[in-house]
Amino acid sequence: IAKGNVALSVLMTTATTVGAILMTPFLCKALLGAVVPVDAKGIAMSTIQVVLAPIAIGMTANKFFPKLVKAILPFAPVVGVVSTCLLVASAVAQVADPIMNAGIGLQIPVLLLHLLGGLVGYWLPKITGFGEVKSRTMAIETSMKSSAFGFLLAKLHFGDYVARVPSAVSVVWMALTGSMLAVVWRYIPVKEDEK
Repeated sequence: IAKGNVALSVLMTTATTVGAILMTPFLCKALLGAVVPVDAKGIAMSTIQVVLAPIAIGMTANKFFPKLVKAILPFAPVVGVVSTCLLVASAVAQVADPIMNAGIGLQIPVLLLHLLGGLVGYWLPKITGFGEVKSRTMAIETSMKSSAFGFLLAKLHFGDYVARVPSAVSVVWMALTGSMLAVVWRYIPVKEDEK
């Protein structure tokens, strides 16, 4: 939608997804001072099924069936937007009461997470010499880390029901901030010397 660098986006998604499997237990121990019991095998399998398999299928299809991919590509943004809306609606509906009870004290930090992720994701690459397209791609990637995937992992692999609530709130703000960035940047052309 934003006409970003798709290869960079796929690389960042894959790297952060694999990194999350390894870093989550370490970060919990370092930041919380406790080891959070995590079903590493289950999370790894969910990651492969939900994130890595679709990436591999898409890359394989693009390599071996480029005409089919080219025919489908114009519809991909609409499918992506509809899928995102359904994911957001599903996640929020499942934990609507705890979200309402948490109030603004949960909304503001989660919104800031996505806004600051997008700002840092854009300006840090810009300052360090990356072009406009790569900076935009990194901004969208950092502002739209998959809260829907976080919700799914919390639902499948963490016993406590309230573990889903922050991800459900995050799904909404992720969709809003990332989508706004993508739509705005779609209509702001990149100068040839800034690519």
